[in-house]
Amino acid sequence: MTGSVRIGLAPTAEQAALIEKTMACCAMLWNRMITDEARLQAELGRRLVPTPAKYKREFPELKDVDSLALNGLHHALLRDFRNHDYNPHDNPRPAPVDGLNSYTTYSKQSKGGFMIRIEGGGIRLPKLGLVPIIQSTELPEDMTIQAANVQKEKGSYFCKIKYECHAGQLAAAVEKQPA
Repeated sequence: MTGSVRIGLAPTAEQAALIEKTMACCAMLWNRMITDEARLQAELGRRLVPTPAKYKREFPELKDVDSLALNGLHHALLRDFRNHDYNPHDNPRPAPVDGLNSYTTYSKQSKGGFMIRIEGGGIRLPKLGLVPIIQSTELPEDMTIQAANVQKEKGSYFCKIKYECHAGQLAAAVEKQPA
């Protein structure tokens, strides 16, 4: 059974700077992939959206940010183009953005467990390390986090986590939440 919860983040100054840099890189990469897709469509006559790895030589700052967030952005752009091609009336062509105030990163299995996990009063995120959390709700103990959407709203940081757990654990966590 899956669920999601939004928690507050209390990042250090270095972590906040890296979050801002990741959001800026995601916006820059989104716009660049849209521009390159249009150019390649005109040159080759078919859709080709370069992967984020193709841009790392030209933009070395992409090496400093979460590559799973960049790959997720690439997949989202491919999905948006596919939806536009299938039904252009309901799905407009992806457009450039001025900036982003969020990014989504995905959890993968590693030697030490899943890359995104709750531990020691914080949430461990790729490239950021352990970010302290402001937790207002009880979380299931043996949950597996699938994705984390890091957001900035009015100067504060939040993380919406999508998780999976057994049905009994989810029901127990819902019962513990205050009304």
